[in-house]
Amino acid sequence: MDMKNSELTYREMYGQPMSFQAINDSLEDIYRVLDQVFAEKYDELIFTGCGTSLYLAQAAAHAFGSCTGIPAKGMCCSELYYFPETYVGKGRKVLVLPITRKSYTTEVRMAIDKVRSFEGVKTLAITCDPNSAQYNDFMILSPETAEDSVIMTRSFTSMVYLAVILAFYAGGQKEKIETLKDYGKQSEEFLKASDEMAKQIVEKHPELNLYITLGQGINYGIANECMNKMKEMSLSNSEAYYTLEYRHGPMSLVDEKTMIILLGNEETIEGDAKLLEEMKSYGAVILAVGAKASERYGAADYALDLDYGYDSLQNGAMIGFIGQMMGYYLAERKGLNADTPRHLSQAIVIEDK
Repeated sequence: MDMKNSELTYREMYGQPMSFQAINDSLEDIYRVLDQVFAEKYDELIFTGCGTSLYLAQAAAHAFGSCTGIPAKGMCCSELYYFPETYVGKGRKVLVLPITRKSYTTEVRMAIDKVRSFEGVKTLAITCDPNSAQYNDFMILSPETAEDSVIMTRSFTSMVYLAVILAFYAGGQKEKIETLKDYGKQSEEFLKASDEMAKQIVEKHPELNLYITLGQGINYGIANECMNKMKEMSLSNSEAYYTLEYRHGPMSLVDEKTMIILLGNEETIEGDAKLLEEMKSYGAVILAVGAKASERYGAADYALDLDYGYDSLQNGAMIGFIGQMMGYYLAERKGLNADTPRHLSQAIVIEDK
């Protein structure tokens, strides 16, 4: 399949390893900010964003809660804007973490301006845009992630990486960050493997018309982003669920034209394997991604082994590469240009009438 469209988006997907390395190179700056942030104690953290950044917030909240034991949730900015008292009121100390590629996204600014009017609220931006410092108390930055494309790819994964570093550092697990020193090189290798896998699947299965991504824990937010990439880039019917939730109604749609993509988690192997066996019996084409995927998920038609010795949080920034690549190759097959996705722009700015 020769590349015809989406060249900018494709090139920026291959910039992801560089973004991870740039974060590794700036860890001491990140640690200094986090030391200031967590000099205070908080009753709760709220990660918030819009679209792709909402899915990132879901992943980040799981990572932080898992590492620290401090309650954390991920939600969209509009919910936080419309119902702030529900989440940051009642005299609690809350750290709100807006996640954004561009600092001028209207709903992000609206939500942060609203919650900062409440006593006890501080904000820490996880961002690719230094201008986020203008309306937040603190900021940690992905320094090498300026995207020209409309579709978020390297900005998403680099901020997942930042969020996991935040979780490990706040949870006193700095040694887990130190094991990620080769993440840039490893992610380049896995990106190529994901590229080859997606190309193979799209070429071999033109009959597929429904793409389902499943994941638990940090991988639920990543699964949502995989769904989003296939939808945005290729206008494909795509859905995402917590893995075991898929039995509770949605599996009614499964047939020979359905693809199931599992993002595997070391805590959920047995349940995931049984679900894949069931989906296979209904005719689905199955891809399993994760540590020892080819060993753990016997029902899978395809497997991407993510075997660098990491846990699911450490794998989080890489495991969703497959959603980007599936979106790209599906768009190519349909003759669509993901560089100019329908109805979309880099940041949603709502103009006053």
